[in-house]
Parts: sequence; structure tokens; C-alpha cells
Amino acid sequence: MNAFLGASLAFLLSGAAGAQPVGPAAGPEELPFTAEELIRKVAVAQGRVDRSLNNYTFDQMEVRTTYGRDGRRKETRRRLFHYDSGEKPGEASRELMEIDGRPATDEEKRDQAAEDAKAERRQVERRAEANASRPPAVSGEEEDPLVGPRRLSDLISRFDYRLEGSVEEDGRLLYALEFFPKPGLAAASLGDRALNALAGRVLVDASDFQVVSVAARLVRPVKVAGGLAANVKGAAITYRGARLPHGIWFPCVVDLRLDGKTALFFRLDTSFRAEFSGFARFSVETDSAVGDGSRPSVQSPR
Repeated sequence: MNAFLGASLAFLLSGAAGAQPVGPAAGPEELPFTAEELIRKVAVAQGRVDRSLNNYTFDQMEVRTTYGRDGRRKETRRRLFHYDSGEKPGEASRELMEIDGRPATDEEKRDQAAEDAKAERRQVERRAEANASRPPAVSGEEEDPLVGPRRLSDLISRFDYRLEGSVEEDGRLLYALEFFPKPGLAAASLGDRALNALAGRVLVDASDFQVVSVAARLVRPVKVAGGLAANVKGAAITYRGARLPHGIWFPCVVDLRLDGKTALFFRLDTSFRAEFSGFARFSVETDSAVGDGSRPSVQSPR
């Protein structure tokens, strides 16, 4: 699931989609750029924010639901995580706080921390492999940034686009974009197969080119190789963000619904939902005075 979701959202979260337009719309002929130029603007703007954003915390409620053959909800599990970004970009960590409404035990916290560490090592290895096969950085690289392990230009080349124009929602101007997979593309990995079957609609904030919302779907089944062969017949991915008072776009909800088959007998019908809340930034002030008995540092919200 993580591989599929990560591969799918890698492209989606460099743009945005999903809500129905509210207010008057402007046609694409009135916009000062093409669909591809809009996507590059979003990727560059979001990359700058990601590199500058540090010293923040938030909570994530992760909800996993499985369904029976009759389509009714069979089981729902909820886990609450607390995230801490660290003082520099790339230092983020999380701690399991609750499971199904009760406090997580020390053993459950240790098991989750070990699982996260293992996933982080795999991600570092994949990143190292990608860096080893990638040409050295050149001038102008900001115009073709990395989105996960891929160049933005590679992701852009996989899709056809239709720039719908601008719409207005909650008093903000948004750009609307639809994308469709190009036929006949090679697929060397699960991520490629997922991207090659993904279509959706994108909304981008017109003032700061940040993510507003995402709505995407598979247009054909995706075969998954692994310990158990699986065939994902359908998937729907939605993302919704909100602009915080200090100008940062923060995710509110990410939803993924999968439908298909695992092996020969078991049905794959599962939804994953992540709800984000409690975003806060803090500063660290260091007192360099010696011998005055004061505390060396203090955290204060900002």
C-alpha cells in the first residue's frame, strides 16, 4: 500500500485538484502560461517552502477501513501520531500516541518506531540508488526539481494536460487543470505502472502556487508484484489542503480507496484516510550566558 500511495501522490502533490468550482470561471486562453508551465511553477514554489519550513509540529489521525464482500464496513482501525519536524528540513520524526482511542503502550511505540526506522532506511537506500544513476546537478536545476526520486520533467512527460482556466473558491482565485496518462508508456516498476494509469483534476492557488486539493483515479487496473500477487482494479485518491494564517498550505485530509484482488481468493477492498490537525511552529532561543543558573534554551510558539 505504501509503495502504491507514495508513487501516486508523488505527482499529485506537486499540483492540486478536486473541489467543484465556485464563482465565475475564466477560460484557458486568458491565462499567461501553459499547463506544463503551471506545473513547474507549483513544483518550484512548493520546493522552496519545503526547504525553508522547520520547527513545527502537527498530529495525524490514520484511519484504515476494510470492507466485506457485501460492501459493508468490516473493520476500522485508528492510530494517532504526533509529528515533529526537527530544527532542519529532513529531520522529521513521529511518535505513536493512540490506537483506537486508547493510549499506545510502550511496546507498541517501540514496535512502530522500529518499523518507521526500517522504512526510513529503505527510503535512504532508494534515494542513494537514484542519486547514483542521476547525472550531476547543473545550473537551472530548480526548474526541473526532484519530486520524490524522479525529475519533474519525467513526471510531466507521462501525462497529457488540459488547462481549464481559473475558478474562484472561498474568495481565492484558483487554476484548474486536468491530466490523463499517455498511452503506450514503458513501466519498469510499480510506481511507473501506477502513474501510467492515473488521471485526475487539479486546483492550484493562483497567488502562491501551492496545493489546494487533489482528486485522481485509476483509469485501468494495476498489477502488483510481491509476496502475494494483487490486482488493483480501482483506486480513488483525494487530497485537501487549507491555507493557515501565516501563509503555509497544510494538508487537512488525504483519502485512498483501493478495490481489487489479492492472490486468487481474497478481495482487496480497503480505504486509508489521514486527517491532519494541530499545526504549530516554534522557535528555539539559546541563552549563552554562563553561570547565571538559567535554563540553556526555551521553546516558544510563534
